[in-house]
Amino acid sequence: MKAIISQTTYKDQPAVSIETDQVLAQFLPGTGAKLASLVFKPRNFELLVQRPDPVYRLQPFDGDYVAGECSGLDDMFPTIDTCYYDRFPWEGVKMTDHGEVWSLAWDHAVGDNRLYFATNGVRFPYLLEKWISFSTQNILRLDYRLTNHSAFDFDFLWAAHMMINLEEGVELVLPSGVRTIAHTFSMDAPFGQYGSEFDWPLARLPDDSLYDLRVIRPKSARQAYKYYLKGPLPEGWCGLRYPSSNFSLALSFPVARVPYLGVLPNEGGWQDLYNIFLEPCTATFDRPDVARYRKESSTIHRRSTLEWQLHITLAEGSRFTRVRENGELETE
Repeated sequence: MKAIISQTTYKDQPAVSIETDQVLAQFLPGTGAKLASLVFKPRNFELLVQRPDPVYRLQPFDGDYVAGECSGLDDMFPTIDTCYYDRFPWEGVKMTDHGEVWSLAWDHAVGDNRLYFATNGVRFPYLLEKWISFSTQNILRLDYRLTNHSAFDFDFLWAAHMMINLEEGVELVLPSGVRTIAHTFSMDAPFGQYGSEFDWPLARLPDDSLYDLRVIRPKSARQAYKYYLKGPLPEGWCGLRYPSSNFSLALSFPVARVPYLGVLPNEGGWQDLYNIFLEPCTATFDRPDVARYRKESSTIHRRSTLEWQLHITLAEGSRFTRVRENGELETE
């Protein structure tokens, strides 16, 4: 697929843009190879959360992710929560807040209709690479490869930490067969204790009321909460319908490599933002050790590689019912 690639700037940071007639994507090589901006051109709609300050809020390695720019789409690896690795030979080594790679400069190169980014681990011996291209005019493709350079297996978590802008009336769409969620976090939301489980899509809350998890509430709700779908997804996709603007956003990924999904609707409850985090991931509950306890973990074996993909689809219409692994939308 033919794409236009150009050297640009994002706020005060060097950036590289890749675009088609339908979609413009802007990446920051010096700051985590972050997808900072994603615009659906037919609607001139910015899909990713933007911060108003014209100066990008940089953080050092092992810094506070939320005190930084905290926007767009960052790769979370090898953890989300700060924790300490608990197995030989890295037992006791600190795993930094929201992982290592979001604050690092990545090597990058421009190829034929695609971008290449790569970074090496600081406290752990890995190489993480990704290639950016377009499958079609409206499907952005991110190909990942993880290499373990050590002689030991390594437990990790990778997640696409995607902060997506909302408008009232947006609907969350998941594969048929999803049945249960596990709650991990809430701000003024009525979900009870950490780890509590609820039915999808209608959750019966501790006060015995029913809560439709498909419906994103207005910003005036002033609440935020996070949950993981329990167990592997039946299919590797999730999406949002925007009925008012009549378009859709979908994420798709190989469920054998990326079997889990975290969801965090932020309905004005955190930092006065109105967005949703959709986080396809290789392990759950924001840290490798807890994921292992829940039997929802991921490991890369000694001196081996793992590969996976993420498709981001932006499309006209808001009636899709399923997403194929290549990002194509299906309607009834």
